[in-house]
Amino acid sequence: MVETVKNSKEEFSGLRAILWPVHNHEVKKFVPMCLLMFCILFVYTMVRDLKDVFIIKYAVMGAPELIPILKIFFVMPFAFFIVMVYSTLINKFGTTKTFYVMITSFMSFYLIFILFLFPNINYLHLNAEKVKIMQDGAPGIFSYIIPCLTNWVYSLFYTISETWGTIAVSSLFWQFANQVTKKNEVRRFYGLYPLIGNWGVIVSGASLQRMSKGASDAMFTKNVYVLISACIFFCLATMAVYHYIHRKVMTDPTLYSPEEIVEKKKKEKVSMMDGINILFKTPYLLLICALVIAYGVIINLVEVVWKAHMNRTFTDSGSYANMMSNVSIFTGIFTICATIFSTYILRRFSWKIAALIVPIGTFVFGSLFYILILYNNATPGAVMLGASVPILAVWVGLIADALSKSVKYCLFDPTKSMAYIPLDKDTKTKGQAAVEVIGGRAGKAGGAAVTFFLTNIMVPGSKIMRHLGILITVFVLASIWWISSVLKLSKSYEAKIIENK
Repeated sequence: MVETVKNSKEEFSGLRAILWPVHNHEVKKFVPMCLLMFCILFVYTMVRDLKDVFIIKYAVMGAPELIPILKIFFVMPFAFFIVMVYSTLINKFGTTKTFYVMITSFMSFYLIFILFLFPNINYLHLNAEKVKIMQDGAPGIFSYIIPCLTNWVYSLFYTISETWGTIAVSSLFWQFANQVTKKNEVRRFYGLYPLIGNWGVIVSGASLQRMSKGASDAMFTKNVYVLISACIFFCLATMAVYHYIHRKVMTDPTLYSPEEIVEKKKKEKVSMMDGINILFKTPYLLLICALVIAYGVIINLVEVVWKAHMNRTFTDSGSYANMMSNVSIFTGIFTICATIFSTYILRRFSWKIAALIVPIGTFVFGSLFYILILYNNATPGAVMLGASVPILAVWVGLIADALSKSVKYCLFDPTKSMAYIPLDKDTKTKGQAAVEVIGGRAGKAGGAAVTFFLTNIMVPGSKIMRHLGILITVFVLASIWWISSVLKLSKSYEAKIIENK
């Protein structure tokens, strides 16, 4: 035992320090934690891809224009509700029971979906003729809201699946990781959890690709049962692994000791109005908030146009799902690569260089995508680099989407967190809470709000592609705002670092 503890304190060297800084006795703990993340990310990726296919390809009068409405009026209220439920369960039953309750709840919905809802979808939803009559009889602003309501099963699937990422990944997994990971393991394990766990994203994407490539609408519909069943299996696997860790790891004093756990500081709670006051009183925090808002707006603007372009390029559900699977595969691969290189970038380069990589990269690929869309609109059927421009635009948009998602956790979030370091304790605590409350919500809803305004208020019932010029203008302005905010923040950051020294 003494020898084991002694060995656990030894530093690793060479390649093993990067690829496998895990002691032999820690494998019993480390592998199940990675497997837990793998299972959660598999489900997250699968339902994330399927929810778009259902809304755009399966829903009666479905279209990409429904997505902004779902994000603003369905997902956001449900997310607030589920967080309240989660907090109540934690306070009443503790983390262990809450974990099982939350996973079981999500799993139960997916089970009900494939057993009762999906097989009877034609009886549960109105047909196209009735939906069209409702649209014609209602004000134009309800043109896309009506299909969201009449396709209530798919809207419910979209809403619940969107929330899985927030609850299962952000709350359940990382909260548990904070609970079981010892102080001397944090620096070694936390970088490897996503590095290995993201294979769940790749495997999920590959599974969807296998089931959708070349499949007709009828065949893919049958395969949906298999894919959702796989999600149910991995929900069960998640709970099984969680149970194993509690039984075999947390009862082993060499692997788990409450005294050696890094205590997570309680988050400062800030109301919406308090958050606004804090931000406007501190220009430095306002710049950090600008980064968060700009990221959310830009990602949404590129993604919604890409999905609209995909919808008109691929007419059947199988082809559309196949491209969504490619996004997941590329996101998983890019995330693994970015995780490896981001450590080097953060260590070798200044904060400014590291923080500029994400906005500049997003702007370059996003601009390339928009240029191809405009070129395709001007010269339909054109060929470039041996491929048709519509297909080329799909792939460039796919890479832009995958890259923006993968670098968020590896570069964007770390540089944002580093920006708080020079602040005093009170400003840092309240500032982070304010940015999370204001910036997080505004970023997620911002891009969706722009699209909603254009397609539901400015020109009710119009298509996203009709407003391409305005969307590109907002994209460029948001990118300039993001980059200029990084440059301004960099000067303040460096000045504060020098001042603190």
